Amino acid sequence: MSEDDTVIMGFLKIVPDPRIERCKKYSLESILFIALTGMLCGADSFIEIVDVADANLEWLKKYVDLPYGIPAHDTVCRVFSLIDKNKFCECFSAWSQSLQKHSSSDIIAIDGKSLCGAYGESLKGMAHMLHAWSIENGLCIAQQAVRDKSNEITALKPLLEMLDLKGCIVTTDAIHSHKKTATLISERGGDYALPIKDNEKDFKEEIEILFTDAFKNEFKGCDADHFKTLEKEHGRIEERNYWVLDAADLPKSKEWSNLKSVGLCQRERTLKGKVTIEQVYYAMSFEVDAKRFARVARDHWQVENNLHWILDVVFEEDKQKYKDKTMAQNLSCLRKMALNLLKKDPRKASLQAKRLRAACNITYREELLKNLFIMR
Repeated sequence: MSEDDTVIMGFLKIVPDPRIERCKKYSLESILFIALTGMLCGADSFIEIVDVADANLEWLKKYVDLPYGIPAHDTVCRVFSLIDKNKFCECFSAWSQSLQKHSSSDIIAIDGKSLCGAYGESLKGMAHMLHAWSIENGLCIAQQAVRDKSNEITALKPLLEMLDLKGCIVTTDAIHSHKKTATLISERGGDYALPIKDNEKDFKEEIEILFTDAFKNEFKGCDADHFKTLEKEHGRIEERNYWVLDAADLPKSKEWSNLKSVGLCQRERTLKGKVTIEQVYYAMSFEVDAKRFARVARDHWQVENNLHWILDVVFEEDKQKYKDKTMAQNLSCLRKMALNLLKKDPRKASLQAKRLRAACNITYREELLKNLFIMR
């Protein structure tokens, strides 16, 4: 490729380089590109990444400058321990949202995941990441590293500030179900559906009383809606009922930004003759609509099934060992970048099959990398 029509790795070039000038034998974008392509080709550790790079040196030279050949795995490892994890997250979020197709029906599920390999006395606890998953796009569109001696609650604000939430519904687990969360989401132009549990005990009791009275009066005189689903598979029967009520009569309704309705999700499972019932209340900023509520409550768990499970099974995230938390969190960010590139490929194949194909087929690998580049 000529200098004039070469592609520019937009995402990789805006990650700040933390190294001093005299220590830069390899450019930062070269190291990041080597690591990313290694992950696309099935590598999960730094040693495997360098092994893949060694086998593809001439191909890599088409994209990055490698006058000294492939860096040692210790060099790649050291660079990942130096990169500012928050800046890397911001760059990842900007790139991921450029891939996102905005939709008024999109649901953004937010949930956290610990990096089990980044744990021990020398690391002073376990590294933890907070993720934003776009249900409509099937992409991780942002992540935020949780600071040491902190928790997911403090990481939520900077995560939300990275996102364009206009027209989207944001759903979280109960740890984030607070008035401040509702305000943050509303200020970003989004709607919310937040499960209300004992961390908002008084508010939960108000919602419970409202539903108790509605059931007692058979919903007469209420602005209400109901939706039901029934599933039978593998000897299990699961019935889900979703009720929604207008929230105007709740004493605390004005304390919650843009609160319009409250919901009750009741799950009744029957397995081998044993019946279990679970009830969860929700606070929501959209009008009474049980079917919409059902979709949001159910789809939230896609962040577990389609992101966290895949990171552990396909990328073996929890099996990896790290020297420090910064390295672990930066490598986690790169995994999600590789995952997004694989997800954008419309080919009907497992992620493992796509990684194997990328390792064996240069043309396919380059097709995957198209979404990484910004044309000059």
